[in-house]
Amino acid sequence: MKIAEGATKGLEYLQETANPPVIYRDFKASNILLDKNFNTKLSDFGLAKLGLTEDKTHVSTRVMGTYGYCAPKYALTGQLTTKSDVYSFGVVFLEIITRRRVIDTSRPKKKEIHTF
Repeated sequence: MKIAEGATKGLEYLQETANPPVIYRDFKASNILLDKNFNTKLSDFGLAKLGLTEDKTHVSTRVMGTYGYCAPKYALTGQLTTKSDVYSFGVVFLEIITRRRVIDTSRPKKKEIHTF
């Protein structure tokens, strides 16, 4: 749970404290780094976008990110919001509590976790 808490604080900082806010856009388990005390650090901001300003409800962009972690609404419309990162966090949290990868090609299709 310490890992999930640290990742939550990282996303909260990016979306609520950073000025301008940042939408991570590629939040996934492999982008969460841990130090020797299991303190969480977010990495790989290559797909990050500056977030919403008061006059915008979303950022229109080409859909990018990692399959399985991408929010369905973003994948369908290209409209990026902070909720896209929240969805991705939910997928990572599901991986943490089930100890299963969202995409695991070594498992039979019926045993994979499907997010949409």
